[in-house]
Amino acid sequence: MEENDLNTKAPEGVSDEKKLIADYVTGNRRAFSELMKKYRNKALNFAYRYLGDIEEAEDAAQDCFVKIYLNRQRFDLSKEFEPWFYRILTNICRDKLRKRGRFADFKDRFQQEKLTELGSAKAKVKPDTELFTRALQKLDPDKREVIILRFNRDLSYDEIARALDISPGTVMSRLHRAKKELEKIFKIMGIKP
Repeated sequence: MEENDLNTKAPEGVSDEKKLIADYVTGNRRAFSELMKKYRNKALNFAYRYLGDIEEAEDAAQDCFVKIYLNRQRFDLSKEFEPWFYRILTNICRDKLRKRGRFADFKDRFQQEKLTELGSAKAKVKPDTELFTRALQKLDPDKREVIILRFNRDLSYDEIARALDISPGTVMSRLHRAKKELEKIFKIMGIKP
């Protein structure tokens, strides 16, 4: 067992999460494992709502954890972890969307086979969640990400601003436009918001 794998008690006045994050930054594998457990469902949920595809969401979440581990020493301990985490995850999802556009023709040819493969995984998704996710897919990515971070992840405007590297005012205006656009999409889909 390595020295930085030892479980030490948090100094007085330091929350358990701050201690966990401080341990992770120093390379403590147990702390990183605990962070993964804590944020795995959040990452999958965000990525699925952003990308609308279970397999891509799993890939995005995994890529996010790899990137977070490899860049752990870049994390500023004076800041909150969650906005940093969502910034990395959002950037990964954005990259996946860009790549998806390049391979759209290829993907369309095999859509039926993919639906068959995902059939069992999609059966686990609730119908309301699936409708909402389909509606989210119709939004531009910049609007989609603020909706997900605000209403699904429950982040404040300031946390969203830090996660996306934009101003709180931009968060508010994107959120306002996204909600208006979602209302229209819901009406088109025959869903009462």
